[in-house]
Amino acid sequence: MISLKNLPFKNLKGYSGRTAALIFFSALMSVAIFGGSLIIAGVRQGLNTVEARLGADIMVTPESAKNDFDAQTVLLQAEPGYFYMEKSKVDEIAKVDGVDLISPQVFMASTKAGCCSARLQMIAYDPATDFTIQPWIADTYTNGDMGLMDVVVGSDVTVYKDRTISFYDNDCHIVGQFDPTGSTLDSCVYMNFDTVKKLIDSSFVKGMNLYSEYDPDDVVSAVMVRVKPGADIEEVAANIQKQVSGVTTATSRNMVSGIGESLSRVAGTVGILIAAFGLVGILMTVLVFVMMINERKGEFEALKAVGADRKLMSGIVAKEAVMVNLAGGIIGIALSGMILIMFRSLFETLLGAGFVIPGPGVIALMAAAALLAVMVSAAVSSFAAVRRIGGKSL
Repeated sequence: MISLKNLPFKNLKGYSGRTAALIFFSALMSVAIFGGSLIIAGVRQGLNTVEARLGADIMVTPESAKNDFDAQTVLLQAEPGYFYMEKSKVDEIAKVDGVDLISPQVFMASTKAGCCSARLQMIAYDPATDFTIQPWIADTYTNGDMGLMDVVVGSDVTVYKDRTISFYDNDCHIVGQFDPTGSTLDSCVYMNFDTVKKLIDSSFVKGMNLYSEYDPDDVVSAVMVRVKPGADIEEVAANIQKQVSGVTTATSRNMVSGIGESLSRVAGTVGILIAAFGLVGILMTVLVFVMMINERKGEFEALKAVGADRKLMSGIVAKEAVMVNLAGGIIGIALSGMILIMFRSLFETLLGAGFVIPGPGVIALMAAAALLAVMVSAAVSSFAAVRRIGGKSL
């Protein structure tokens, strides 16, 4: 009685070049399916996270900052920057019809000089009025309001053992760190107004601030606005620009529209690549298996001579197909996952969109789907090879 237990493995081992080719094409297919799906899911999750963290319907900034600030791209590629307008603008914005909640923010940028740990964007909020930052700060810092010189940092900011970070020769204490968003929010440092005022004063003393004519107690950089229920966001934004001089507005829809367009382009491109590599993988695997049958005519004749029927020989071919496709699938999934995780920042730059690695559950489902697709390829390959066996007069 001929056993299937060891024969398929010995066949694959005996023809190492052919086996390596089969594993390569199945790995290519799983890289396309799993890696592509992971990219689409990661970009989509990054978009959803950014939308959730914006928290405001409208962002109001100084009109004079137009050349240095674009709300539509700041979440993806903006360099650290800062600009100011008079604090009185806050009250003017609050009086515009349709405005429900407002909260000012102050921006500050550190330098690469020795007085600062790194060049980072700082965002200060007003704890008394804030409705955009504190809700998600609570996810990482549960001890109430942050104190003077306390900061929460984004996921890309390096946190050392002493949990301090220096700006303009002032040591700040890191009390929390956010999960990644796949946007420039990951490179930001968040603090309250008292802390940023101290840092601005220090930057003035060191001559490292372009706005030395301003009083730190009388400036804001942006005003976050939430409109009243039922109010038209675009109309309220237009009214703010009409009624408050020297400001410009950006709605949350506009701020993430560029990211959404990037996601659509990425999804389309990746979808085409998945289809192309998947098709190539299936066709090449089938081709190699059919060619393999022609090369192994003598082997199958010998098996038939010792009593093997077509069912037994088909089982050998099917088992070989499963083994090589399973091996290639696992290798491809592991390789693509490792590359995407290790070079996440590079992929964000290449894709022009934020990229957040999904949770373990989502990754497991995508890996299972990729393996299933590879196993389908194994079934198709073995079926084609079996048909070839059936068409031969062995």
